[in-house]
Amino acid sequence: MFAIGDIVEIFSPMSGYKKYHLCIADGSDGSAAQFLFLNSDPRFAGTYVVDCARVPCLPPSQSGKTAFSFNIVPRYSARQLALYKAKKLGVLDKRLAAELLQFAQGASGLNRAEKAVVCAALHLASTK
Repeated sequence: MFAIGDIVEIFSPMSGYKKYHLCIADGSDGSAAQFLFLNSDPRFAGTYVVDCARVPCLPPSQSGKTAFSFNIVPRYSARQLALYKAKKLGVLDKRLAAELLQFAQGASGLNRAEKAVVCAALHLASTK
């Protein structure tokens, strides 16, 4: 449904509004797709923060920033993605993907397996 590097909008029934994600595993092997959260709060530890202009497919945030969170890897099945009306908004710029890869390699908020998936995905996105 989504490709590695896609920026995706997914409705969150818990919060009642749309959340934004970066696809890091597409689930094409029958497993759940995996994502990184994107938010607008630059104060959280384990985030890589850029100006909103670097992710132009997202609506501008009040903070003027987009923060890529390296603390949790949400997983969604194909059924959940359909149920939560997930849709592709754009694709991560390959230069930004390279910056995120460098950050991810030193991130401490992910376990070893998650970090391996994230780094492989960002490497792929940086070379597309």
